[in-house]
Formats: sequence, C-alpha cells, structure tokens
Amino acid sequence: MTRIDRRTLLYAFGIGSATLMFPQMAAASGKVAVSKAGENRFSFTSDAQAKASPCKVSSEDSGGACTVLELNALPRSGPFLHVHHREDEWYYVLSGEFIFRAAAEEFNLATGGSIWLPRGIPHVWANTATTGGKLILMCQPGGFEKFFDEIGNVPMNKKSPDTMKELM
Repeated sequence: MTRIDRRTLLYAFGIGSATLMFPQMAAASGKVAVSKAGENRFSFTSDAQAKASPCKVSSEDSGGACTVLELNALPRSGPFLHVHHREDEWYYVLSGEFIFRAAAEEFNLATGGSIWLPRGIPHVWANTATTGGKLILMCQPGGFEKFFDEIGNVPMNKKSPDTMKELM
C-alpha cells in the first residue's frame, strides 16, 4: 500500500492551508498590537468601563479572531448568570480568588488558574475575596469589547439579567 504524507492528503482534499478554512483569521491586520499597563486598545465611551475592563487586544487588532480584556473584579462581585451563543471564553486569574459555575459544575480558581467556557453553556463567576481581583478574559471570535462598551453605559440600577441578554 502506498503511504501518503499529511500535506499531500490535505492538498488532495483541497485544503492547502488552514487559513483558507478560517478566512476571518487570515484577514488579521498583520500589525503588532501593544498595550501597556493602564492602556486600552479600544475607545470605550465610559471612562469607568475603560478602567473596569481595559481592552488589551481588540477585534480590530486580531482581524476579528478574538478580544482580550483585563477585568478588575470588585470584592464579592461578578456578573449575572448568562449564556453566550456567539463567543467562547477563556479566563485566567491574575489575582484573587474566584468561583466559576458552568452548567451544574463549580470550580474554585486562585491566582494562576484558568477555565475554558464554550459557547452555549450557562455560566457565572464571582470574586469570592474581600479584596479586588483581576482576570484576563479572551473571547473568540472578536467583538466582545463592544458588549462591554454598551453595558458600561447602562446605569447601575438598570443592570439586570434581562439587560445583559438584550445587549448580548
């Protein structure tokens, strides 16, 4: 029997490059994106939101592949239970102690821990510490910085699970 190497097989099926399979990733800007401490790669319309969730890699930076945010979590706080139908999320704990609930499972994560949350799974997280915490959030595909911009303009007394659902 003749052996066929992987590259020959891929070309035979018309898949010569992974970038052809993922055109949105192929459209990346090709430019380096740098964000120093305290800087944003996205112009939030609310200064408070810009400080609460600085954007480190915007959808524009990544050619639509992802968005990366640094989340400053207040003590004993977190978002409402929600589900994403478009985005997968990856969280990395920079500092603090967090609890994540995904579907029926709970995960306690301290500094250095991470969790992958695929789209379609109801989830919630909270900073369980009495001090502020920090998370890195990577969402794919990109564009989630726009949700943070919109939710940052909603008055605190109007934020609810329904408001989040409308904006997502």
